[in-house]
Amino acid sequence: MEDIEKTRDRLKLDDIEEEDRRDLFHKFVDAGGEVLSDRKKANQSHSNNSANSFSNSSKKNTFVNNGNSNRSDMKPKREPQFTNKQTAHETVEKPKINEKALTIKKNKPLFYDTKLWFNAFASGVITLFGGKINPKFLNFIDKNVISALLEMDTLIFNALNPMGINDADSKNKRDKIIARFAEELEDVELLERIKDQYDEKVYKNLLKPYKDLDSSVVAINYASELKSMFRPLYVLHLYVSRIKSVGEKAMMSYAIIDNMSKGIVNSRISAFKRATDLIYSRYYPKLLILLKYASKERLETIEDFNNFFDIKDADILGYYTKLRLTNQKLNDIKIEEAKENIGKKEKEEEEKLNKIESIGVKLIEKNVSFKKADNNIEYETDPFYTVEENDKIYRIKVLIDFLDREYSILFVSNKVKYNSVYDNLVRTDYKADFNNIFLSLSDINSRFNEYSDICKSILKIEQDEGMRFEQRVSMLSERNGQRAYIAKNLKSTVDSIISPFKRKLDKLLLDKEEREKIIANPNDILTFFTDIGYKKRVQGYNVLKALTEAYYFVSGFNYLINEGELSGAGLLIDKEDSDMEIKDNKDDIKKEEETKSDNVEDINNDNDNENKKESKEDKENDINLHVPDDIEIDEDATDI
Repeated sequence: MEDIEKTRDRLKLDDIEEEDRRDLFHKFVDAGGEVLSDRKKANQSHSNNSANSFSNSSKKNTFVNNGNSNRSDMKPKREPQFTNKQTAHETVEKPKINEKALTIKKNKPLFYDTKLWFNAFASGVITLFGGKINPKFLNFIDKNVISALLEMDTLIFNALNPMGINDADSKNKRDKIIARFAEELEDVELLERIKDQYDEKVYKNLLKPYKDLDSSVVAINYASELKSMFRPLYVLHLYVSRIKSVGEKAMMSYAIIDNMSKGIVNSRISAFKRATDLIYSRYYPKLLILLKYASKERLETIEDFNNFFDIKDADILGYYTKLRLTNQKLNDIKIEEAKENIGKKEKEEEEKLNKIESIGVKLIEKNVSFKKADNNIEYETDPFYTVEENDKIYRIKVLIDFLDREYSILFVSNKVKYNSVYDNLVRTDYKADFNNIFLSLSDINSRFNEYSDICKSILKIEQDEGMRFEQRVSMLSERNGQRAYIAKNLKSTVDSIISPFKRKLDKLLLDKEEREKIIANPNDILTFFTDIGYKKRVQGYNVLKALTEAYYFVSGFNYLINEGELSGAGLLIDKEDSDMEIKDNKDDIKKEEETKSDNVEDINNDNDNENKKESKEDKENDINLHVPDDIEIDEDATDI
């Protein structure tokens, strides 16, 4: 009673006029309130009815028993006794159920619903009558809240997903931004959860009567929508200050990577903070009061909120970060396991290819000279006379000329005979493929001449002392840009020819079955006319050995273009590094020749030893051995 009097005094019910008091009473009853005296009368009438029904049933049973007393010996009357017990049981149990219901109702304080209505009305989220949502609050949601939610989502999405020239560029920019949050990955998760604040369908359902039908919105009828609107805000409301700081960090990172002006990024940061304040300082408290009124739920403790909104582990910040890290660890473990479980044969093949490329690079360094005098470039009329010797395009041109001069005869002449084979009705013609490769190499000669012309033009501009400084700088910038563009395209074109050439030789020479099936004359000795002016490197070699050396050269050439000194974006090779590398490689070649194993025989063994060591020669002539340089190149044969 004391609580009731205190509530009465606090609400000042005695000071309210009779009509207002009557309206307040009707709202109290409509909201589920009951008058104490009416409830007592209901309990008394219910108990009286139960007692009357019990007495009537007793009288009825007495009448039945007296009327059938003569038949009591024949058949006992158990059925009426069971009915009486059941009726009595129901009469005793019903008041107990009502007592439990009353106990549950007592858990909610008296006038609690009235208090919810009063708080909602005082906050301006409902109207005075009918429990309708205040149109001003609905207009606030429609005009301000939705715009703020969309603005937060858009600003963060743009900050975390910058636009680039292409997909690779965009991904690279995003990775750089995420890298700034490497120590606090939960911050990225927090920003990604911002998009969950706004559910367009739920907000449309709530605002549809107000906007489209021009009718009122009764709060109780939209309790589920209000719950769905408030839930994501409740999950994030503890991190409001953190959202602001992390959002600012993301937009600053985006500005640095995308070269955005300070004024633009500051305006975006201010807009993001204003939107965050509007949502969590003005909208969040009012929405909570309206939700309590509409749902009639007693939400006071954290446990009450978690039970009402069914908060799970996935709703707690850090859940997806841990999940992502766990998946990343699992992927790393799988990758490591895959690396460890690579088959022995694949490892050996990889080692073999690496050794073949190494042999090819050493072969080039030992036998190919990049000096202009050694390549007949002695006069100013020669295309590459003005080009530096450490120019990458110049060196590629020298290697192509060496390949054409020394080894092309193995692929385009009739000295080496290749069989055409059919596999599943598909014809494989190595001779035709090799012809196309060397035709492609000869077709790009005009591109090399174009590059040399650009180099001559650059040198001429640099030596023109009468040209104004500004004009010289402008023209040099233009010509150097053209030179870099042509060089890039030339390297790409050469790589598109040499790489398939190497893969074709991989298949031909590393696969014993393919080699024996395709090469028709592997043991024929190569002889050439002496009137060609010089002795070819492969003069006196048998076919298989000559092809092997050509394969080494092509493999080394391919390595230099893709991974060696001829790769990369620069136009020139550092002379000091190049000279040191050549010196080191020559020392390695010398040591390798001194320590070379005697177990590997030359492929051109004398015919007298063929019968004695037939099985051994077959094994040594097989390029598919674990040691790739099993076909040895004689020192005398590889010197120019």
